[in-house]
Amino acid sequence: MFSNCESRTRARRTRAPVASALSSVVAALPPCALLLLSAASALFACADPARAQQPSPTPQITQAQAELYERWRSNINTNQQVAFDAGREYLAKYPADEYARYVRPWIEAYDKAARGLEFQRLFKSQRFGELYAVGARILRGEPDDLRTLVHLAYAGYLASAKGDDTHSADALAYARRAQSLIESGAKPTDWQPFVDKDDALAYLNFVVGELTFKDDPAASSRLFLRALSFDSTLRREPVIYSRLAASYVASQYDPLSQDYQERFAGKDPTDESRAALERVNAVVDRIIDAYARAVALSGDDAKYAEPQRRWTGELTRFYKFRHDGSTEGLDALIASAVSKPLPEIK
Repeated sequence: MFSNCESRTRARRTRAPVASALSSVVAALPPCALLLLSAASALFACADPARAQQPSPTPQITQAQAELYERWRSNINTNQQVAFDAGREYLAKYPADEYARYVRPWIEAYDKAARGLEFQRLFKSQRFGELYAVGARILRGEPDDLRTLVHLAYAGYLASAKGDDTHSADALAYARRAQSLIESGAKPTDWQPFVDKDDALAYLNFVVGELTFKDDPAASSRLFLRALSFDSTLRREPVIYSRLAASYVASQYDPLSQDYQERFAGKDPTDESRAALERVNAVVDRIIDAYARAVALSGDDAKYAEPQRRWTGELTRFYKFRHDGSTEGLDALIASAVSKPLPEIK
């Protein structure tokens, strides 16, 4: 879902997309009649509309300064990379100049727009190291930028799924920050790539659950269930159900099964052993339900062919455990799985 993040080429980044982002800055730029030529100096004759009726002294500037300003001004619509380079040079050389106040907001807006487009390109290509560097720059200026926070959170999940946990701690912090902002009423300009607020919160809970799975699978189970409590597109994704099943195995089945084997295996049944076995069986039933949903929702989708085989194998193993080694009724269970409410953790 996140992979729909829009990308731009470098050439386009210096033209129309950035021009759109800068339109308000350019519109506020006062008209200038440049260069009263002389061997030593030139004059800017820029009239600020708010002060047009008030005569004011004209600042003296050098020929080189006037030409640099003009190189910026004349390219702001036709060749923005040239304008950006000229504007940066102008601000570096003349930071306190009267006309720097026209150059500076344009440079800042251009830099912001260019970072945004670069961020999108890096996200789509999954170049996580560079993405996090650009994202950090964006958040320094706008620490509550929801779109950036959400994409960095999901990028951390994608990297972790590939075995790269370099950014997992940052991604977890970004996901939690985004959750907090949304729950307190913050809204992005649009919810893309999500459908709406609930869709965003569902995916963020899933990401937090994934990034905390190794340290606390029990907490992950609760987060996955919370993610599925929202009316969102995530409910139709098989992966979250497979991860829910895995969290049940890690946090409940494995320790309960081990305890049962150590205390009761090979011994005559007792009330205590029967109660312990019932606890194991209750967890197994939830595991079966979750894997059945994953298998059912993956259907004939080729991208899930390999994971579906694994999920089916795990589903069959646990189903046989609960049905004396038989798979009778398993196909019917899969067919009806998604029509039933999710069993809650007790």
